This record gives sequence, C-alpha cells and structure tokens, in this order.
Amino acid sequence: MSIAVSVIVGPSRVHRLLLSGCALALCAAALAVGVLAPVHFPNAHWLAGVLGGTAALLMHSAARRPKTHRIDISGTGELRVTVQQDVGGTKPVTGVPMALSPGSVLWPMLAVLRYRAADAPDRRASVLPVWRDSVDPAAWRALAVALAVIGRRCGGEGFDKIR
Repeated sequence: MSIAVSVIVGPSRVHRLLLSGCALALCAAALAVGVLAPVHFPNAHWLAGVLGGTAALLMHSAARRPKTHRIDISGTGELRVTVQQDVGGTKPVTGVPMALSPGSVLWPMLAVLRYRAADAPDRRASVLPVWRDSVDPAAWRALAVALAVIGRRCGGEGFDKIR
C-alpha cells in the first residue's frame, strides 16, 4: 500500500488553552453562584457544586498527557489512524482500515475526523480533533487536500467542508 499522506498529530496548545479557559470560566461561575449571589438562586449550593465539578473535569482533561496519533491516507483514499507509542521510530503501517463517518468537518484551523472501522459500520465512531498547531504547516496542507479528496469521492456524504 503506497501512502499518499502520513501525518503525525501531536498535542495541541490551542486545545489545552481552550480547555483551561473554559474551566476557569466555570470556576468563576461557581464562585459567583455559590458565594456572591446565593440569594438569587434557590439551590445555589447544588448549582455551584455542578459547576465546580465540571470545572474540575475540564482541568483534569487539560492537565493530562495527550496521545499522539498518526494518520495515514493511501493513494486510493484508505484511511488508517493509529495511536503512536514510539514517535521517533519508523514503523510499517498496521491497523484496521478506517472510513470517515458523517459529521467529519474541515475548517481552516481545525479538522474534526469521525471515523470507524471500514469492516464494522455498526460500531460507534471515534472522534479525533486535529488542530492546525498540532501538525507542521506542510503536513496540514497535505492532510486538508487528502481529506477534501476523500470527501469528494464519497459524494459529500459524511464529510462537510466549511470555509
């Protein structure tokens, strides 16, 4: 199988900053509801607890070590997504061929890939956000072109290109 595009998707700083910003906003909302304005909210302690718990969940997501993925797209449009354990080495492409699912989107700063195994269309789709800062610029352009070609080949079904 000849690979037309092979991209290593590393951790994104933008994604971490967005998660942290949302967590801080939820902490501020929990503080405002629970401490500053409990008179206006009848169940302020419950609402503040839910907001604080959600903020803790987002902070945990921002603090954990993200996984590095490898996306391989062949010349025929076959997609393979693998989680990389050893990024430095060059290993042969293995894994199950994937197919893009409906709802995959390509924006100028972000590509959201919904994919599932090609031989099991009834399985739940996995989601991989690919931020522009998580790949180098040349790889981003090649990946965007390859994804657009895959989207056109399936008649636009399952892939939306929004500009």
